[in-house]
Amino acid sequence: MDQIIAHLRQSIADEVFSKEERKTLRTLLTDRALREDQLTSLRTKIFELASEKVNDSNFRFIIEWVKNVNSALVASTADKSDAFFSPGDACRDTIIKQINGAITRIKICVFTISDDRISHAIMTSHRKGLDIKVITDNDKSFDMGSDVGRLAQAGIAVKMDSTPNHMHHKFMVVDDRALITGSYNWTQSAARYNHENILLTKEGRLVDSYLKEFDQLWKEMQWYN
Repeated sequence: MDQIIAHLRQSIADEVFSKEERKTLRTLLTDRALREDQLTSLRTKIFELASEKVNDSNFRFIIEWVKNVNSALVASTADKSDAFFSPGDACRDTIIKQINGAITRIKICVFTISDDRISHAIMTSHRKGLDIKVITDNDKSFDMGSDVGRLAQAGIAVKMDSTPNHMHHKFMVVDDRALITGSYNWTQSAARYNHENILLTKEGRLVDSYLKEFDQLWKEMQWYN
């Protein structure tokens, strides 16, 4: 991390972001294989460096620098995929980590939500001003222990199906670039007892497919009430 930050400082200092500097940054990011918490920290550092350097005369350069650096950051993680399994905390922790690391928007499409830790992460991101949309099953949303009503009351946009059938999806897309999907139900029992799985991927075509499905369902579903 220190080497990456030092390179960022150097690249912004002279207000020239050369092709060689961009290449070196991509190499550093790819070689380090940063964890999600490190990526979050690095995003914060990028904006700190930009804020320290920006003035009226270099504003356009700083905007381009932030754009190019973030593009390199996204490219370095674009092809990473991993699988996680329960019982245990791996699935839940991965879901929460992605929610906490979101920058702009989260699209959630899950059968049920009753794990308070996940719900807390969703509401915290909502309070930060992120655009959050939730699609869930109408029958499960009224189960004892369901957090769906609490999310809606907090001002989060929630829709559900209005048919005798189930909306049985379990997936989430973060910032239009990271997808979580699998059998894992967002419940405490799934973490404690069930044999479940999730896949985390940033493969563009898969993410786009799930975004298309979410947007179509959002048009069809009814508002929670």
